[in-house]
Amino acid sequence: MHHSVLSPILAVLLCGFAVAAAAQPAAPALTNAEGTLRFALQLRDGAAAYTVERLAGATATPVLELSPLGLTRTDADFATGLTFVSASEVCAVEDEYTLVAGKRRHVRSRGVERTFTLRNATGMTLAITVRAYHDGVAFRYGMPGAGSQLLRLSGEATGFNLPDDARVWAQPYSKVGVWAPGYEADYVDGAPAGTAAPAEQGWALPLLFHSGATWALITESALEPTYFASHLQPQVPGGLYRVRLPEAEETYGVAPQEAAFTQPWVSPWRVVVVGSTPGAISDSTLITDLARPSELADTSWIKPGVASWSWWSDMSSPADYAKLVPFVDAAAKLRWPYSLIDLGWHQMQGGGDIRRLAEYAAKKNVGLLVWYNSAGRHNQVPDAGPRDVMNDPLLRDAEFARIAALGIKGIKVDFMQSDKQFVIALYHDILRDAARHRLVVNFHGATIPRGWNRTYPHLLTMEAVRGGEQYWDKTFAEQAHTLHTIYAFTRNAVGPMDYTPTVFTDPGVSNPGLQPHLTTNAHELALLVVFQSGIQHVIDSAASLVRQPAFVQDYLTALPTAWDDTRCLAGAPGELAVFARRSGSNWYVAGINGRVSPQTIRVPLAFLGAGTFALSLITDGAKPDAFAHVARGASAGETLEIVLSGRGGFAARLVPTGQ
Repeated sequence: MHHSVLSPILAVLLCGFAVAAAAQPAAPALTNAEGTLRFALQLRDGAAAYTVERLAGATATPVLELSPLGLTRTDADFATGLTFVSASEVCAVEDEYTLVAGKRRHVRSRGVERTFTLRNATGMTLAITVRAYHDGVAFRYGMPGAGSQLLRLSGEATGFNLPDDARVWAQPYSKVGVWAPGYEADYVDGAPAGTAAPAEQGWALPLLFHSGATWALITESALEPTYFASHLQPQVPGGLYRVRLPEAEETYGVAPQEAAFTQPWVSPWRVVVVGSTPGAISDSTLITDLARPSELADTSWIKPGVASWSWWSDMSSPADYAKLVPFVDAAAKLRWPYSLIDLGWHQMQGGGDIRRLAEYAAKKNVGLLVWYNSAGRHNQVPDAGPRDVMNDPLLRDAEFARIAALGIKGIKVDFMQSDKQFVIALYHDILRDAARHRLVVNFHGATIPRGWNRTYPHLLTMEAVRGGEQYWDKTFAEQAHTLHTIYAFTRNAVGPMDYTPTVFTDPGVSNPGLQPHLTTNAHELALLVVFQSGIQHVIDSAASLVRQPAFVQDYLTALPTAWDDTRCLAGAPGELAVFARRSGSNWYVAGINGRVSPQTIRVPLAFLGAGTFALSLITDGAKPDAFAHVARGASAGETLEIVLSGRGGFAARLVPTGQ
């Protein structure tokens, strides 16, 4: 499998033609329009490298120290023997776009762009295009030209050299196994830069770090079928994190480790989001700013929302019609648009099949989402189905036509389990076929988002997180409150995250072997706003959901999953996360405590603007499984003082008076 995709212009570029440099300037560089961030290119002894600095007047503070650049093809070396050829004019990059579901609906981004052209020892050219925005910098490689010759890219020299004092939040990349890699390892919490990964597979993206007054996050965007998804090497000498290819063992020999393509070609963007607070990282839209525009002319059929989900509380339920009906009923009662029917639904018994269930759900105004195994031979999960459909273009298209005719609204595709180019192409193929049949998409056992939710707006969520389904692990249950605050500033900062939140009952009651959650019920409720996902799959049982207090059910009924605006109000990974999100004129504010001890927080309501609001505030009750509730008026001039229990949280809804 090979592809040649030269991404189209992502935005309006306002500049002249490239101009050749008579001689190499002292430091070819690009500074953002605000004068606060600078990317500088250097060539030393034929090797290319770069730095990223924050600027404040005459003061320059390193974000990344001198870090290597370069690529290696099987037929050519673009990492050594390089000489400088030219630097283009600086172009203004202006872009406006709409996200069906994301941190904010209408996005306007402004940046600058410059391309540096290098030549290798045999005369071949390598372009490095750099962009600088107010909240970060990004660069990607390009190989111009045209032709049908298949080229193979076997290595990447790119690295990210962190300052000596940096602390890091990152996730180990998983060893290949039946369920891995799926980006489900636990994040390290503030490890010193240079800490080696616990295993030879290295570190996964994204990587968040803190140095002095700077927070920064490293990740990728605009990953096309022309490349693999990258992670980072296990050894980090002096804090230098180098790009690592997918593991050779991935896909069990079905696909090669290297990438294959024809020219012209561009790599994904290597992205460094930069800010003064963790909230500046989580609020950034830089990953979607850099992604290709939407491929869909009509997005009116794409409906974000909340879903009930039976599998977690009863893993046998997808094959039992009678067990699924209460989850459809719960979704209908709470006015949720979806119920997810997980693995095994194709063998449904108990009084009905998927056709009958879809008909029943349609009468309740609930749409069904159905699960598929992505395999193929590229994963080894043989006993979970339906399988051997998503990997075959003809079977996949026929299946999408069949389920769309039944009224099915979307698919969950599981066990992708590789970052090789072969599987990256499969993501794109599934998304394009699903769009033709108007099916929304959720990927599980998957890689992290890389801007695809802009290009394919019906991609409403992806897993790539150790989520709520992991409560069979006692260690996870003990650490979940801390991990939640880390996810808010790492994994969820790069795109929608299907954590599958919100359990109020002891899960072991309905599903023996699962651990009780140690977080409070208010913490669990808050996750629906703290975490961003175009579909929120609620893991609690149907019986538990419909017996919650009326004010909790009212909150769940009103809850949107697509946001017009997002603002992190406070927090730091491992400590606290407080977010305000707006849908229309209504605001939702939620926070979670990453500590086992209580903390009192102050939440200014200045973001509300003019007017008065009806406030519904749900906080921790006297016991972890109890809620407290206050309903009163509120305005922008006040500050809420909220006591969070250990592992606690709060959730608030503010509606303009008169609505």
